[in-house]
Amino acid sequence: MVATLACATTGATAKAAPPTTGLTPLFGGEREWVKHRVVGKETLDWIAARYGVSRSDIIRWNRKKLGKKAWIYAGQKLRIHAPTPVPPPREKISYKVKRGDTWSGIAKRHNLPQAQLRAWNKKVPRAFRAGTWLVVWTNPEAPSVPEEEAALEGAAAPLPTFSIKPGGLSVGKPSRGSLSHGVPLPKSDMYTVRNADKAYGATHAIEQMMLAMASFRATSGYDQKLVIGAMSLKKGGRFRPHKSHQSGRDVDIRMPRNVGVKRVKSTSDIDWRATWHFVKALAATGEVDYIFMSWSRQRLLYRAAKAQGATSAELKTLIQYPRKPKTNNGLVRHSKGHDTHIHVRFKCAAGNGRCSTKR
Repeated sequence: MVATLACATTGATAKAAPPTTGLTPLFGGEREWVKHRVVGKETLDWIAARYGVSRSDIIRWNRKKLGKKAWIYAGQKLRIHAPTPVPPPREKISYKVKRGDTWSGIAKRHNLPQAQLRAWNKKVPRAFRAGTWLVVWTNPEAPSVPEEEAALEGAAAPLPTFSIKPGGLSVGKPSRGSLSHGVPLPKSDMYTVRNADKAYGATHAIEQMMLAMASFRATSGYDQKLVIGAMSLKKGGRFRPHKSHQSGRDVDIRMPRNVGVKRVKSTSDIDWRATWHFVKALAATGEVDYIFMSWSRQRLLYRAAKAQGATSAELKTLIQYPRKPKTNNGLVRHSKGHDTHIHVRFKCAAGNGRCSTKR
């Protein structure tokens, strides 16, 4: 089952970003043994996510085959005790790039993490042209479960549907820009907004934020509301104490809190496991430039990620820690003052020439 959001920007239904590591499956019913043939550049985390199992379970079921270092390679067959319904096998296809295509758009169309699509096509430049051929391994979903059956098996409740107003455009830089036709954050059971007059954004940024939140809730089981501090003014521009937040692409979000905590005041109030899954959901959209978090807090995020089975390669890509604060590596980067909240900066929408990627 895939949670969906109805997006007024496209007039169609957009799929929530797929998870990138195995979590508790939505359906706790029957299981069956299946053989999975490893695809090139595939990781145990991606395989686990596909079947709704954990990385450690796959290692346990294939201990003799994987050895102590749990290495996998293309063509290798793994035994997986997967919850039913089981997704169909992956198939290798060739995809011809069309005018207006983006890496993130193609990845979403085929239900893939963008990083995986890029890994199969390393020789293709980031700014590809129409007519370029890409290698794609399809990632078909499991057959849907009837509503009556899902209810009996304790499936998660369907996510609400949101209509996101089109036309909101980011203009200029985050630290020196404005917002054209600013879109207010829609009401949602997924979050609360502290200041409605500072909760406007570009359509693209709001859409990606809500897709990430929907995916995060569906895969992590976290059901408390997140708290949004500030995004932008209706027309953008400077407002204190923020230096950025001027073009509708930046948003401050309180880190997920532990059960029973009303307001996050210290690190002990933060649910670091949930924070890690939220960071992954944001990254999986392929539309985030940076996530700012104090370096000292990154250490706690790093530990939670390791405890959840994150690989070294995944950690190196997503978290700056343990590299020094000024190394400018990783999606999550150091910025002073981001101790109990993260600052997310989304990318410019495809085709918006008025938006600047510079800081």
